[in-house]
Amino acid sequence: MPTRILIVDDQAYARSTIRTLLDWHSLQVCGEAQDGKEAIDKVIEMKPEIVLMDINMPGMNGVTAASEIRRISPATKIVFLTLHDAPSFKVGTRPWAHGFVAKSDVGTSLIPTLQRVAGITAVERTIECPHCKVRQKIQIAEQGPESSKTKRQYVSCINCKSEFDVKLPHKIVGGPFIA
Repeated sequence: MPTRILIVDDQAYARSTIRTLLDWHSLQVCGEAQDGKEAIDKVIEMKPEIVLMDINMPGMNGVTAASEIRRISPATKIVFLTLHDAPSFKVGTRPWAHGFVAKSDVGTSLIPTLQRVAGITAVERTIECPHCKVRQKIQIAEQGPESSKTKRQYVSCINCKSEFDVKLPHKIVGGPFIA
């Protein structure tokens, strides 16, 4: 069963953008909340494995909400998502956090952080576009032994934008990236 993630941010466009990114990487979003109080209610209702939470929100902030979430649902993991990137800020949130991603690093750090927190490991493979011959890297989930049965999956080339299929034993979870 996929890891269920609750997105908590006071900005609707931020929640929408993050949901799109997580969906693209096949991570399951079980719900959204716009502040700490709503996040606590959603944790009780939806029982997510991970809460991806902004720190600065009106009403109840992310740190206060994380403290309460860890009290009522100790198995729920918290990943903070925030504009604050200072090391001292990370140290102050460490008692509640399983991960920390600066909003400026979402494009490069969010998915690997969530995969690490969820316990999903990925291996990198290099594939070649059959149309333009550009080599590109993808990440595939490594969940137990490889299946002898391969699955057809589709990749869009980062160079020529054409789609092509690849057969892999596990699901693509990242990429393509320039090789």
